[in-house]
Amino acid sequence: MSNLLNSLSMRRQTRSEKRKREGVEGGDTTSKRTDTRQAYDATSSDDVGPEEVFDSCGGPTSGVDIVFVHGLRGSRVQTWSKGDIFWPRDLLKDDVENARAITWGYDAKVANGFSWASKESLFGHANTLLTDLSRLRRGIKRPIIFVCHSLGGLVVKEALITSDSYKNHKRHPRLAAIYPRTIGVVFMGTPHRGSHQATYGEVAANVARLCFQQPNSQLLQTLREDSHILEKQREDFTTVSQDMYIVCVREELPTAAGLIVPEASASYDGFNVTRGSIHANHMDMVKFLSGDEGYKRTLGYIEDILDAKVPHEADRDDDMTQSRIDDILKALWFPAIDSREEGIDEAYAKTCSWIIDGEPIHDDGTPATPSRFSAWLQNNETFFWISGKAGCGKSTLMKYVYRNKRTKATLENSQWTRGKDLILVAYFIFERGSNDQKSREGMLRSILYQVLSTRRELVPKVFSQWHIFDDRFPLEGEYLLVRGGLVEFANLKKAFASMLDHLQDSNLFLFLDGLDEYRMVKRTNEYTEEQLDLIYDGDNEDEAWGRSIWITDGHKEIANFLHSLKTRKNVKVCLSSRELNIFEHEFRTFPRIKVHEHSAQSIVRYCEGRLTEEAPELVDLPKFAQAITRRSCGVFLWVRLVIDMLVDGYMNGDSKKELLITLERLPQRLGGKDGLYSLMIRNIRREYLLESRRLFLLVVRCHGLEHKDRSQPDIITLFLAEQGHLEPGSRDKLRAKSGGYESKTWDDLQPKCNELSRRLKSRCGGLLEGTKPVQFMHQTAKQFLTRRYIWDRMFPDDVRFPVAFDVELGLMSGFIRRLKGCSEAIITPDKIPIKPQATAPVQLGTTEDKFMDPFKEFVAPAFAAELFDLTLRCARFKYHETRAITADQHRYCIKLLDELDNVGSQLTSPVRDLLKTPDFSWVSVLVGPRHRVGKDRNFGPWSFLRLALAYDLFEYLKTKIRHRGFPTSQLAPLLVFASEVNSFSFRGRESGIWGSYQLTVVEMLLREGVDPNSLNTEDCGTVTPEGGWTIWTSFLQQTVETYVSLLFEHYADSWIKTTKLFLRYGADTAVRWYGKGDPLGEDKETLRLFTPERVIKVYLGREPQYEKELDELLELLHHTEEESFSE
Repeated sequence: MSNLLNSLSMRRQTRSEKRKREGVEGGDTTSKRTDTRQAYDATSSDDVGPEEVFDSCGGPTSGVDIVFVHGLRGSRVQTWSKGDIFWPRDLLKDDVENARAITWGYDAKVANGFSWASKESLFGHANTLLTDLSRLRRGIKRPIIFVCHSLGGLVVKEALITSDSYKNHKRHPRLAAIYPRTIGVVFMGTPHRGSHQATYGEVAANVARLCFQQPNSQLLQTLREDSHILEKQREDFTTVSQDMYIVCVREELPTAAGLIVPEASASYDGFNVTRGSIHANHMDMVKFLSGDEGYKRTLGYIEDILDAKVPHEADRDDDMTQSRIDDILKALWFPAIDSREEGIDEAYAKTCSWIIDGEPIHDDGTPATPSRFSAWLQNNETFFWISGKAGCGKSTLMKYVYRNKRTKATLENSQWTRGKDLILVAYFIFERGSNDQKSREGMLRSILYQVLSTRRELVPKVFSQWHIFDDRFPLEGEYLLVRGGLVEFANLKKAFASMLDHLQDSNLFLFLDGLDEYRMVKRTNEYTEEQLDLIYDGDNEDEAWGRSIWITDGHKEIANFLHSLKTRKNVKVCLSSRELNIFEHEFRTFPRIKVHEHSAQSIVRYCEGRLTEEAPELVDLPKFAQAITRRSCGVFLWVRLVIDMLVDGYMNGDSKKELLITLERLPQRLGGKDGLYSLMIRNIRREYLLESRRLFLLVVRCHGLEHKDRSQPDIITLFLAEQGHLEPGSRDKLRAKSGGYESKTWDDLQPKCNELSRRLKSRCGGLLEGTKPVQFMHQTAKQFLTRRYIWDRMFPDDVRFPVAFDVELGLMSGFIRRLKGCSEAIITPDKIPIKPQATAPVQLGTTEDKFMDPFKEFVAPAFAAELFDLTLRCARFKYHETRAITADQHRYCIKLLDELDNVGSQLTSPVRDLLKTPDFSWVSVLVGPRHRVGKDRNFGPWSFLRLALAYDLFEYLKTKIRHRGFPTSQLAPLLVFASEVNSFSFRGRESGIWGSYQLTVVEMLLREGVDPNSLNTEDCGTVTPEGGWTIWTSFLQQTVETYVSLLFEHYADSWIKTTKLFLRYGADTAVRWYGKGDPLGEDKETLRLFTPERVIKVYLGREPQYEKELDELLELLHHTEEESFSE
């Protein structure tokens, strides 16, 4: 990398000297540039198709093609030009060696939005792009980088999705070759999703409105209506781009119409996605002169893509190493890795600039405590603590500092950095999010991923102690980390330490926000119920929000982790938290800023700005701003809520005097019996309280479902769930079974969402907010409502339900009803890239090597997959987490799961009718074939019973088996599934469900008469024994093929108990088979003779801690042999 930077610097110097010479020898160069420009334009007057800008490549396999694609109303020259400088020609050719630049133009006067059927649509140009490039690249195999602006990025995304589809279906080979050759894309001002304020289609329409001087109203309406198409494209591209280096660049400055593509829309969550920004508006962000910072950044992004590709090309024979690196990075990544940071409000105007610029003088003339942050950035001290009261704006300030370019610039010029490479990473802890967003495991996974994804060469070194890169290591894919135990805290901690050891050439700057929200989520079983219960007392206002022994121990743990970094000279940490007693003690020596003591001027600015916008005719506005600031105690959240109340009063016609009286009467604290939250609750009308209680219960319960992506419901689902699972007046009729199927997009539902948003505010007093998802408006609101005495005060005994409300059953009903009304969930043949030969009747899941999976390339709709997943998780929670389940609750749960199965069948019926497959199951469409660990192939087919088994729904499984009376031949595949280590995921999803050794199911199936010696029709081992694999031998062979001492201990107890069950129910102790696998771990390719006794002795014999269990198994094995002999 350093050589490449030196080379770049030398090239820039050479180019600069060359231009100086031209200026001296040739006089004014402007006319020359103009002549060149005119000559260039003369050759490309139609501005359509590809045009070579320059070509310095050494041959057809050498160098890289850089392809520029403009947006709506753009030009293949003018879009990328500033004055006379067409920078792909005038600048880039001097800075990127061995490259060819191509600018591609198309008729961007789009009339029909994103309709694939129209040649005038934006997506209609995707095939044209592929055709033009394939023609220009005939005989050329060099890699491709796309640089695209605005909605042109959507053309590129669709082109790559189409090319990938052609490749998978072996169609149009020249067009199919574009996708695998693409190594990266730089998206500049491209909208990838909607924002909090606008849908995806609305964002795209804003771009179109800017591009067209007289926008076509039909086009704008089409863009808004096509949000669902754009969302699907984003999901598809997230999948196909996993092996690409993606850069999403946003605009920093607004146009006269404001920010065209807001920050939340200008990027997306995905593997290998880098975010950046350019200090320009939407139209000017791709127009550069020599020396412009925007050009330097764009050039850097292109070089980053080339750098990321160098190791792969230099070591292309070592595919296994690169594959393992990808496996590790994918396992470290999790879907919500950036969502908390993205969800934090941006700093209002310049309300956070004081931390870098220094403090202003107070109105009374006395200076505030000077900020020490900038000075700390430049010195060698390790820690800096940003503390503050709950709701004072710590997270917003941390996000501002992390993303502010001056922070990095100051660090790069500091005595601490001393010329080393600088790596900035951040982890924003979020208690209301998934486990990965608030745990030590999630923190280390995020930090490791952020660093190692940019320093891939370190991955084999960091994980060397686990021998993952040994070619004899038997596990592959995400399993080697998730189920293998390498994402357990102890192993992640070792990997983190190893990474720091190997980063001696670099300095690592960590931003850790919200330490008070840190939780030891995997250690709750170590604490009693009393130790987990929250305590609400203490003089410290932050302590009064609630603490427990478990939470405090977690805070001690994160503090100890930070202290362990003190000796690391290449690490610097900026941390933030509430001012809890434990942190006051642990961080007492750290340099520090108390945010609430520095926010007076920022609050005044915020108040004046909002009141000017929302109450423009308010008399004496500055007086209100000063009064709010004086009473706020520096807590921004209190200020926001108070302004909301004052604006409501203003809109209702309250006078200045009445508003001032309201302000003076408002509590100055958020929490407590008489705080602002209590007032908000008291303002809820009594007749709304029943509905309020149900809504709060549903949101709290969703928070506990541990969904890997997002567990909070959208507002439509929430109010469907609030109605309960039974029809009014009925004790048996389910709401989920009533009503038909409706095909409504999220845009179609916006009027209903607006209506329900108003209802949510009136029923919950503003403590719940949002539409997709609905969640608590702040962590303190959730903490407030989980207090028992607050709950009893809100909902006194005389506020009773007319009928019992079951939260879990209500949620299951809501999820199922939402599926029936969601257009995205309806799976039609046009949504699935089915192979032509698969349209004939096929037998899914055969035992042939060529496993027929006609849905292999299908990506399940994200929202539909989430609803199916949440319904099943909710059922699991009902059976496993609630203290007792009644017979009626069990009956309703069974009926709801049956209805979920029916809904899945109905939503996929068009595909079933097309395939005419005898054993068709909707589960096989939406859920990818399960992957058995240790095997290179997948196994199928799926059924709903197997899906229920994968979610550990034993009671449902037992009920269905005993009531239907399945023959043992149909139960045998369930025994295979329950006695192996496997994984699956909804198609196209990163996160999966892992299963291993479900003992209760194994025992039930054996009792039902399933013979462990029966043929396993699904297994396809390395060598098929005479007579085929049985369930018993498959179970043992998997142990042979996957054994790793480090990993075995994570499931050894379950393996031992499963083995005992097989032996007790007649497993053949004399069976012999040949298989691949080496007990000594030296040669796993040689065929060896195995017996049950040998497998047990070898694998338990290696583990001294299992000596007793080994003796018990051998005794049972020999006893079974004697019984068989006597018979």
